[in-house]
Amino acid sequence: MSEHILLTGGTGFVGRSLIPKLLLGGHTVTVLTRQHKTDLKEVKVIHRLPQGTKADYWPYTVVVNLAGENLFTKRWSTKQKQTIRDSRIALTENLVDNIHKSQCVKRFISASAIGYYGARDNETLNEQGQAGSDFAATLCKDWEAAAQKASVSTDVICLRLGVVLGSGGALENLLPPFRLGLGGPIGHGKQWFSWIHIDDLTNLIMACVEGQISAPVVNATAPQPVQNRDFAKALGHCLKRPAILPMPALAMKLLLGEVSSLLTTGQRVIPEVAQAQGFSFRYPDIDSALTDLLEKRK
Repeated sequence: MSEHILLTGGTGFVGRSLIPKLLLGGHTVTVLTRQHKTDLKEVKVIHRLPQGTKADYWPYTVVVNLAGENLFTKRWSTKQKQTIRDSRIALTENLVDNIHKSQCVKRFISASAIGYYGARDNETLNEQGQAGSDFAATLCKDWEAAAQKASVSTDVICLRLGVVLGSGGALENLLPPFRLGLGGPIGHGKQWFSWIHIDDLTNLIMACVEGQISAPVVNATAPQPVQNRDFAKALGHCLKRPAILPMPALAMKLLLGEVSSLLTTGQRVIPEVAQAQGFSFRYPDIDSALTDLLEKRK
């Protein structure tokens, strides 16, 4: 069934990859963005939410919320942390308020992140894993709590995203040093790296949009997480370059500040809900994912 989808974060890395699939699926897409100039085509772009009190002021039947300030844009000062929180939680609260008013939204799919679990060692984490207590974990916990307030009016799915690998995002930043043979593990390299191929992520979001997957929380990660040193080895192998030069954790902290903790620690996350509900990953292992992505770049 065709849906009218309100998409936030549509100008970002994930949003741009999602839009063509939504359109191909026969859905109508409206993108809410703060950018007043975009190159988005075949979709309507709005810069503020429609206001009103009548039931017909809100035409959207599904809301997909991917918006949020990039965690790596600036060092985490007190001011920047508040900006990060506002870009996620304040917007989500606004969306929830409109969902309550409209009473016509079937599903609200809101992004979160596996940072919810905090820094973990070797513990395998499904969607029932407990929240951590650091800044990123508290941010995700509060973000999800804001989204779940819509559950009295619609089905809510919080997607806990792992590191998304695609033509953009983390992989784009990693390729230059690895191509020069300067890549390698971060710190001791034993921290877990839970990732997902961009195609699997957009397919997973599509499954949520179309009602094939439904749960309060869904881990959006590949079924085979790897340790950071194994990811570095796999990327080096695909590029036919050595990947043995470690980036010391202290150097990362001096370079990036507190945000470096997202790189020097990790979580071993599995997508238990998605697999239990029949979702099939095209790229379940890191080798097949990197091989596909690097082939597409040639």
